[in-house]
This record gives sequence, C-alpha cells and structure tokens, in this order.
Amino acid sequence: MSGIPYITGQDFGERFSQRLSGDRFPLSGQWEITCRCNLRCVMCYTDCFNTPEMIQQELSFPEITRIMDEIQEAGCLELCLTGGEPLARKDFLDIYASAKQKGFLVTVFTNGTLLTEKIADYWRQYPPSMIEISLHGLGKDSFERITQGAGSYARCLAGIRLILERQLPLTLKTTGMTLNQDEVLRIKEYVAGLGREYSAKVQYKFGSDIRPRLDGSEDVYDYQLQAEQVHAIEQADFEFRAERATQHSQMEERVRQGRSLCWGGHRKFHIDAYGQLQLCSNNRRQSYDLRHGSFKEGFYELLPQFPCPARHPEPEPELVSIDEIEKVREPRLTIHD
Repeated sequence: MSGIPYITGQDFGERFSQRLSGDRFPLSGQWEITCRCNLRCVMCYTDCFNTPEMIQQELSFPEITRIMDEIQEAGCLELCLTGGEPLARKDFLDIYASAKQKGFLVTVFTNGTLLTEKIADYWRQYPPSMIEISLHGLGKDSFERITQGAGSYARCLAGIRLILERQLPLTLKTTGMTLNQDEVLRIKEYVAGLGREYSAKVQYKFGSDIRPRLDGSEDVYDYQLQAEQVHAIEQADFEFRAERATQHSQMEERVRQGRSLCWGGHRKFHIDAYGQLQLCSNNRRQSYDLRHGSFKEGFYELLPQFPCPARHPEPEPELVSIDEIEKVREPRLTIHD
C-alpha cells in the first residue's frame, strides 16, 4: 500500500540485533528437519545419513512442534527449514504450517524436484520469507552428473517455474565445484533471464565451501575448487567482486573491534534431524539434546561453552591477514541438496 514503509526480514533482523547490543538472543535458527533426500548429490554432507536406520531416529512431528514451541517462547524470529530434502518428509506441510502459525519468518531450502502445485499453492496462500533452490548445473548432463538423479533436471526447472508463476520469493544458488566451475557465470546469467521473463526479482548466490560428510568421510573434497579457481570466478563478475570486497571489509572491521566472526550461539543456532542443538551446521563438535532438555537451557547455558575457532579473533588485528581471517570465517553460503 502507498505510504506504508517497507522493510525486509533481513533488514529487520539487523536492526533488531543492533538494539540487543551484546546481549545473547536466539534471533535466527536453521533446522535440518531430515537427512532423507530423493537425490544423491556427489558433494552432499548429509547423504551418508540418508538410510532407513538413520531416518527412523529422526524427530517425530510431535517432537518437532514441542521444540518449536520452546523456540517461539525464547523469542526466535527467523527459522530456516532444510535437510537433506525437507519436502521428502510426508508431514512437511504440517511442519511448515506450524512454523507459520507460530509467527516465524520461514525460509525453505530445497532441491526443487519434489515441488507440486499443492505445495506451491499453499505457499502462495501462506508465503515463506524465502525459498532457496539449488541449481548446480546449466544443462541436463552437468546437473544430473552432480545430483545422480535421472530426470532431476526437468523436475527442478518445473519446480522453479511453479514458484515464479506464483510470484513467490526465490533465490537460486550454486555450489561451485570441479564439475561445474565453467558454468557458474552462465548459470547466473540464466537466473537473471528468468527474472526478466517472469518480471520477478530472482536472487542468486554462489558458494564454494564443501564440507566433510556427517560420518567424517572426506571424499567430497575431490570436488573442492582451489582458492585461485574461486578467485577467478569471482573476479570475472562485478557483483561477485563487490560481494567479496564487502565481506572482507566487514570481517576486517569485526576483527579490529575484537568481535567474534561467528554468530553461532549468540544470535544464531542449528538443530539437526535428531534434535541436537549446535552452534551451526558447519560446527557439530558438541551438541545439546533437545529431546531431553529445554531450548533455553541449551542456547543460553551450553552453546556459549561449545568450542568455535571464530569466537575469539586475534587480539592484534593489524597483524591478521585476509588469508588468516578466511580460515575461520563463517561459510558465505550454506547449500543443502
């Protein structure tokens, strides 16, 4: 409506965080509601738990809603539902509806291949804050070489169009790796073209962080790009260059101020498919079991004690190089498949 000021969820979160000053507060959470998935992406760190035995150990719907009640009571504003593939849960819409009813700003990470008109129509009526879909290849061959799912390319594109046709908020994202490094910039151009075709703002994210699988195996590093390869991709695009420069500036400023480079356990938290509360999806060194304890106890009493290499930056920031900061920075983009 004309005359009513508008603020994005991200801007609101940043302003709210500033008001909190140094106080600990669970502003934003990422919830891995399942490790099950219909695809077998080669670099996926959760797929090793995509087994019948592990799926049986995942949180039930009543357990999820009980924990969600505790998160709401603690004041959390933003909740990201991810996986695995969250839509692979038969009760996904029930979980999503519960999150919306509790007033969360909900983001959904999905591979897009299980999207249906029913889900898209429901989202049109009760829209998420953002839908993020992984698009790791520009063509069928490269896409399915990564997902290892026959027909997944066509289903992903169909899911993307279901979202765009309903003018829902959409971000497409790519994990750069050895299998698709030559396609990243062309994927970005394709995404821009979709925005023009549907007269919509389609955001795009590029990430390059590949992490070991949850069972500890490191074969995924075979797909990791070298730093110079990532640099070459970023330097070839003005927006990528600007984003990297901004990140460097922000990290250097936080180090100069003696502030932590990680918001895990301070403003953010992560919950895995089995109810384990953790600092973030990339730091599972220690966990707190929400099946047998309360969220407030876990967030305020245990998480601050969990080890994190980014919590205490170097005391002499003038001696800290960009390369040293990069070693402990938060991943720029967490991509789930």
